[in-house]
Amino acid sequence: MASIRIPAETLRVQEELDLLVIGGGSAGVTAAVTGARLGLRTGLVEEMPGLGGMSTGGAVGTYCGFYKKGPGATLVPTVGGLPLEIADSLLARGHAIGPIPLHDTAVLPYVPMGVQHLLEELVRREPRLRVRLHSRLTHVLVDEGLVRGVAVDTRGERIGLRARVYVDASGDAVLSRLAGVETLREGTLQYPSMMFTMQNVDVARAIGAIRSLPGLLESHFVSDQLPRRSGNLIPTGRPGEVLVALSRVEFEGRPVDAAVEQELSFAELEGRAQAVRLAEFVRREIPGFADAFLSHTASRLGVRETRKIAGEYVLREDDVLGARDFADGIGRCAWPIERHVAGGHTSWSFLEPGASYAIPFRCLVPRGVDNLLVAGRCLSADSAAFASARVIGPCMLAGQAVAVAAQQICTDDVATSRVDVERLRATLSGWGVPL
Repeated sequence: MASIRIPAETLRVQEELDLLVIGGGSAGVTAAVTGARLGLRTGLVEEMPGLGGMSTGGAVGTYCGFYKKGPGATLVPTVGGLPLEIADSLLARGHAIGPIPLHDTAVLPYVPMGVQHLLEELVRREPRLRVRLHSRLTHVLVDEGLVRGVAVDTRGERIGLRARVYVDASGDAVLSRLAGVETLREGTLQYPSMMFTMQNVDVARAIGAIRSLPGLLESHFVSDQLPRRSGNLIPTGRPGEVLVALSRVEFEGRPVDAAVEQELSFAELEGRAQAVRLAEFVRREIPGFADAFLSHTASRLGVRETRKIAGEYVLREDDVLGARDFADGIGRCAWPIERHVAGGHTSWSFLEPGASYAIPFRCLVPRGVDNLLVAGRCLSADSAAFASARVIGPCMLAGQAVAVAAQQICTDDVATSRVDVERLRATLSGWGVPL
C-alpha cells in the first residue's frame, strides 16, 4: 500500500493557559465559562462554527436531566449553578417552555437558536476566556503522564496551545484517545437521529395529536418504512413552529459509528433524506400539519454515543437504577436509562419515583494522564448507565465540576486523581448544586 510521509514540524505556542477545553458543546461551554469565572486563563476549541454541540447544531430541542418529581408531584431541579442559570435564562427570554412532566422527570423544550445566542453571550462576557471556532485538535503531546501541549488546526495555520489542565469535552473522547487514554465501547452503540423543524403548523391541533403519535407510528412502521416506532413533536413556543424527532439512521443494518468518517458522512446525507421523507408523512398523517413545511434540518447529525473513557470509576447500570450515592458525587441525575435500539424501538428503564443517583467525580478522571479531565459524553460508564448520564443536564454538571477541579489543580499543583473532593463538593453545594 502506498504511503505519504508527513514532515515533522515545530509549532509556535500561541497561548499559555490554565485551562484548555476541547469541545464547545453543552459540557465544554459550561466548563470554559465556569473556569473563566473562577479566574482561570481559559481556552475553548470548537471545530464547528457555533457553540452548543448537539443542543444547537444537533437541534435536540429538549433539555433532559434537569428535573425530577418532588413531594406532591412538584418538579424540582436536579441541577444547580451555571446549568440552572442557563435554563432559567432561556425561560425568562421566552426561548424555553415548561418544564413539562415526562414519567417521573421532566423535559424543558427550547429554541435551539436561543440556546446558541445565550451560550455565545456567556462566553463573550468573560475576559479570561478565548474561544477558537473552526479549530480542530490534531495532535497531543504527552510526556511522563502529563499532557504537555496540543496542536490545533485553524483556518489559517496549525498552532500550539499549552495549559496546566486539559478537559476533553469533544463528545467522542478525541483528546483522550490522542493522549493514549483507554476508551470503552462495549455493547451496541445507540442509533443517531436527524432532527428537523416544520413551520406553519396549527400547533393547537398538533398538540392534541401528540397522544396518538405512538400508535400512528406503530401502525405505519412497516407500510411507510418508517425508521422508528416512537418519536416526539416538540413545539418551540414560537408561532407555528415544531421540532420533529422521528429520524433514526443506520449504516449497513446496524447503528452508525459516528467516530468513523465514512459512516458519519453517509449518515449526515441519509439523515437529511429521511427528514424530507418524514416531513411528507407528517403532513399527510398528523392533524395540524397539512399546511406545514419543512423549514430546515439540524446542521449536524444527532449523535448519542461513540467513545467513552476508562476512568477511575465506571458508572454501572445498578448505580443508576439503585439511585446510588457516592462520596465524590458532583451532581445528580434522575433521567431514565433511554436506549435507542434496533427495530425502531426505544427502551426505557426508570428509577423509582422521586429517586436520583450521584455522578462520581472519578468517572471524569482518565487513568494514566495526571492533568486531563473529561466532561459530557466522554464520561466513564457502561452502556446502560451511559444511556442515562449522556443527556444535557448531567453533561453540564460534569463540565461545571471539572472546572472547579481545574482551579484546585492549578492552585495546589496536584494531579487530577488527587483533587480534594470535599472542597470540590463544598464549592458546588454553595452554588446550589444538589449533591
